[in-house]
Amino acid sequence: MTHDRTYRRILRRESTASRSGTVVIAVLVVLVIAAAAVFAAALVFLGQRALGIDPRDLVDAAARAPRGLDTTIVVGVAAIVAVVGLVFLAQGLLPQRRPRHTMSSDRLAVVVDDEVLASAAARAARSATRLGPDAAVGTVGRRTVDVVLRPAAGVDVPAVAATDAVTEEFRAIDVVPSVTARVRVQPTGRVDG
Repeated sequence: MTHDRTYRRILRRESTASRSGTVVIAVLVVLVIAAAAVFAAALVFLGQRALGIDPRDLVDAAARAPRGLDTTIVVGVAAIVAVVGLVFLAQGLLPQRRPRHTMSSDRLAVVVDDEVLASAAARAARSATRLGPDAAVGTVGRRTVDVVLRPAAGVDVPAVAATDAVTEEFRAIDVVPSVTARVRVQPTGRVDG
């Protein structure tokens, strides 16, 4: 039972991207703002000035600034702050998936890179159609695997057999989340020299 929990945690960690970079940047921004506010409050409390500037005058000038500025500048600054806030919000809420899938196993936590799965799909399609090694290219998305076949000019390729072979390959691999196979044959063939 403890292995199942551990494996689920490992699989989740390995299949989703880390948000630590965004968190570090956000924490640094908050720390700089907090340090500036504490420093300014200490100066006001002690009745001191920093570099000849009274913090109270700086706060008053900042409060008056939007009234004295052109509205396009104020709207532009507000839009930039809003976009930065939305980026941080999106980084925190949206799932950050790595290009990987997991495979079901009773004994191990197995994570497979999507490039490996794309290569397996291309190999299965090539073997079903008896094409050369460079005649199939596979790409794997979250829920689909696409294979593009590029046969030599004048060679008829059974796309249905290739689709069945790729589907069977992924049924045997049993990736999570499951993928749907799509095979396309390019209408113009290659000319091999």
